[in-house]
Amino acid sequence: MSSGEGPPLSLRPFPVADQKPKNLAEFIARVNAQPGGFRSVTEAKLLEELRNSEDAGGVVDHDGDVSEDAGENDVTEKDPNVARMEVLKNIDIAGNTALLTLDSLSLLLSKQNPTQAGLTLSQQLREMVGIGTLGADRLNDSNVTPARTRDQEAVAMGWTLMEINKTRDSAEEAAAFLQKEVTAESKYWEDLIAVKNAGWSVCRVPQERQTLGVRFGFSEAASEFKNNGLAPMRRGYDGSTDLDFGRLGGVSEALVVTYEKDGKVVGRSTARAASEDGSLESRVLEARNTIFSQELWYELTKESRSLAAYDVKPEGRRLACQVDKATKITVELLPLESCPSREEDLPENSLAEKISMALHILLGYAHRYNELMRIRPIPPHISRSSRQQSYALLRPVLARAMYLKNIDESMQYVGALVRTLQGAGFSSSVVLRTTLASASDANSRGPNQLSASQTLVRNLLQTQDFTIDLTILPGVSLVIRGRAFSFPVTATYYYILLPPSSPLPALCPPWAEGYPSVRTLGDYLRTSVVRVLTSHFVATLSFPSVIVNNNDNNNNNNNNTASLVESFHGTSIQDVDKKNIDIHFSMEHEGDSDDPALSITSTTQDAATKTWKWSVCGASETRSAEDVVRTLVTELAPS
Repeated sequence: MSSGEGPPLSLRPFPVADQKPKNLAEFIARVNAQPGGFRSVTEAKLLEELRNSEDAGGVVDHDGDVSEDAGENDVTEKDPNVARMEVLKNIDIAGNTALLTLDSLSLLLSKQNPTQAGLTLSQQLREMVGIGTLGADRLNDSNVTPARTRDQEAVAMGWTLMEINKTRDSAEEAAAFLQKEVTAESKYWEDLIAVKNAGWSVCRVPQERQTLGVRFGFSEAASEFKNNGLAPMRRGYDGSTDLDFGRLGGVSEALVVTYEKDGKVVGRSTARAASEDGSLESRVLEARNTIFSQELWYELTKESRSLAAYDVKPEGRRLACQVDKATKITVELLPLESCPSREEDLPENSLAEKISMALHILLGYAHRYNELMRIRPIPPHISRSSRQQSYALLRPVLARAMYLKNIDESMQYVGALVRTLQGAGFSSSVVLRTTLASASDANSRGPNQLSASQTLVRNLLQTQDFTIDLTILPGVSLVIRGRAFSFPVTATYYYILLPPSSPLPALCPPWAEGYPSVRTLGDYLRTSVVRVLTSHFVATLSFPSVIVNNNDNNNNNNNNTASLVESFHGTSIQDVDKKNIDIHFSMEHEGDSDDPALSITSTTQDAATKTWKWSVCGASETRSAEDVVRTLVTELAPS
């Protein structure tokens, strides 16, 4: 191939960029890139470099550009003809390599397709070796036959059909599984919606945000039970809802109250029946009742520690309250399966049921009161501290029992005293008056006030009063006011209230602080009755109309009338002039009973005594006391 047949070749070199810095920033960067940077640049060094550059004829500016500038000078000094010859040489080498490759491929193809290969085969190679002298063949023949191909296609079709069947079966299984899941999910959500519609609070479970739970506890419950009032509702395999009651123990429990009299069970409260309905709502309600009973038992045992003075003490797994010597109330927490069956023939079943109901109502009232105190605005200087003291649950029940017991005892005693006076011929009477707790008017309550039912419960927890109107003689009466206190101690005090015209403040003034028991009240009543009778007979028998000697009507009235006075203690009638009349009045308990008995004892000058007694249960005088006293005054008066 000659060089004249190709296109003209330009031998001009490519332009080379200027190596000098284009701006000040690039110059500073180059200086900093050198060892030492600007710190090593001194005036002496710059002068030395300037002298070196002048000696070199201005070829280089500084040490760093010597090699680059030298290369540039070499390029410019190279002969153009030499460079042209080198380029032409490289072109010839590339052309020869392409021609050899074309001849080799053409010679190889000339065996299979000589006509087509002859077009590209060179004449020199054709003449030298001829056509078809170079060939190529496969080392191994393929073993694929049409029959084998058909077999492989059949196998592939079989595998395809098997995979299609497997896919269809998987799709059917997935559809059945999805249908089962849809049914289970529908059942699960129907139960959840039923619980929601029943009024229960449904929320997410803490630490398990993907799980829903139902809150059946009480927001104002004790801290020990507040966290137990949330149960996760987990979906079962068949769509049923499983309530996780692990914190409640998994057992439904109820509080049972037993009322005993003289060591025998005379009344027992009825435990709620176990729910036979397996619905989710009934199970949630059962859990609510169980946690309420557990909290009630916890609060009762906590309160019992401060009621040891009232004979409240634990007896094994029970809590016993000794009301009096013969009466005992027992409270225990039992599983529903272990609760005793109700005995219809027990006479005090209703009383035990009332006590159980009262305990539940009082705990609910405590919850409502805590909520009211929490939402009610309070001054900023008062902290909303959590409660420390126990609830008043057993104390109101004991106070009510003591209240009824004291009413019964006081009425029995005062009634026996009145019957004794009536047996002695006096016009005595007694009337019992009790107060009934009532709720306040709904129109007078504010938005943050207690409801009518809660106001009624609060009134029942307040001091309970009863009054006994006692008439000893016509014109001489008194009022016994009994006040039953629950706090700070549970006791009943009796106060004596006298009308302004009563002679008792002068004869027997009552104690202003009240009397703590029926026995001390009885001591005052017996003393006051004796002194009232003494004063009555002195006032009645000291008039001139009382003639003591009817045989001598010509004597002076002053000589025929006894001048009677009271003794120093106010319990005897004596003749102030002759000293021959001494009639003593007394009222004491008869025998071992607490029934009072009225006695009149006359003592003569020779120390002979005679007694007349009026009693309710024992032998009693048939004549009236006034008849006996008049007879004694007549007999003992001087003739």
